[in-house]
Amino acid sequence: MNLKTFYINNSRIRYQEAVPDDGPFEKCYLIENPLCEDIVAIPDGCIDLQFTWTDHVCRGYVCGSFLQGRLSLTSTYSRCFGLKLHPGVLFTFLQCNRVDSLMDSRIPLEHFLDIRRLEEELTPQSRLSDLIETALRFFQDQRIFPAHIIADHANHFIRQNMGAVRVSELIQSLGYSHRYVNNVFKNHFGVSVKKYADIIRAQAAIDYLGSSDIMDVIADLGYYDQAHFIRDFKQYTSMTPNTFLVQKNTGLIIV
Repeated sequence: MNLKTFYINNSRIRYQEAVPDDGPFEKCYLIENPLCEDIVAIPDGCIDLQFTWTDHVCRGYVCGSFLQGRLSLTSTYSRCFGLKLHPGVLFTFLQCNRVDSLMDSRIPLEHFLDIRRLEEELTPQSRLSDLIETALRFFQDQRIFPAHIIADHANHFIRQNMGAVRVSELIQSLGYSHRYVNNVFKNHFGVSVKKYADIIRAQAAIDYLGSSDIMDVIADLGYYDQAHFIRDFKQYTSMTPNTFLVQKNTGLIIV
């Protein structure tokens, strides 16, 4: 599943992305938005390292996944270069005992790491390939927080089933208490198992709506009924399924 982070309904905004061959990053992207027009963020359960330009000066931030769809602060910058960590993958400098405090937040990266040299190197660069090369060179020596087998298993199971899981049954299959599993999971993902499953199911629904009838999406992804699906879809994308389909047919870009 290719996780979506933004939807853009404006031809004046330019978006590019690239997927590194290996390493901790799911993808890298560059948003050029000279008029600072609206961009909506979609929860994806990941941590992003973003670099934004203001008055030709680059500044780095740690951006935790939103918990519901809403206007992104990337809208306020003319350029934004981002590196998205794989779900549950974290650098140790992010103080992994406090990952939940990163969710729905935008925190200067300098609070965690000395990035003055990196910001200076990125400032004059404009091509995505150059930005990626510079950033990957800087982060290649940073240590990764070791994955816990419980969090890793839960993530794999949820992604494999597109979020359509009975969380109580998943936790019971792990052989540990609900509280313990959630605590371990939060140390990697910053949210509960249930919240993460809901986010992944909404992500799957975005994919399904491109080629399936709404009622098929409801059945395949295990929503109780149409009202439940509409409510959840709107929570995570800020629009109803029907609005999404109309906008998709008129040039909406989901990235």
